Amino acid sequence: MIDYVKDMWALALDGDRQGVLFLVAVYALVICVYSFVRQLLVRQWPCVSGVLLDAAVKQWGGTEPLVSEQDYKVDSLYEYVVSGQTFRGTRVSPWVIVASHNARFLLRRQLNKIRRHKDGSVDVFYNPKKPEKSFLIRPGMTGLLVTLAFAVLPSIYYALEFHT
Repeated sequence: MIDYVKDMWALALDGDRQGVLFLVAVYALVICVYSFVRQLLVRQWPCVSGVLLDAAVKQWGGTEPLVSEQDYKVDSLYEYVVSGQTFRGTRVSPWVIVASHNARFLLRRQLNKIRRHKDGSVDVFYNPKKPEKSFLIRPGMTGLLVTLAFAVLPSIYYALEFHT
């Protein structure tokens, strides 16, 4: 196994397609499995009511002369109380999305997933071990499945391409 990895590394350094795809598959597997586990952990975090101070789709990065080349992200600020201590959070979701001008609808859709109550409060999911870490949106099954797909699809493609 170690010899195989060394061979793929050498192929990748030479720019060979098989070596590059092998490294891409391994990288995707490691990163996405880590993300999958983190999302599962976040799904277990407790929830408290918080106050949403700001939530909007805002321009991100440099100011491009063409509107279609501008990037946007969700910007938020909220407060919540855990064990008598007040915290401020800015993270909406574990999925950090930067979108183009034409794809801003994805960011607005993300904002619409914030659970708002009639009294004006919002749900805040916080890390019980580090209550200063929080999100407004709990990871869903769709996100977990997408992450899992990104983890295994490159490996499947690699296996079908080079080992069938």
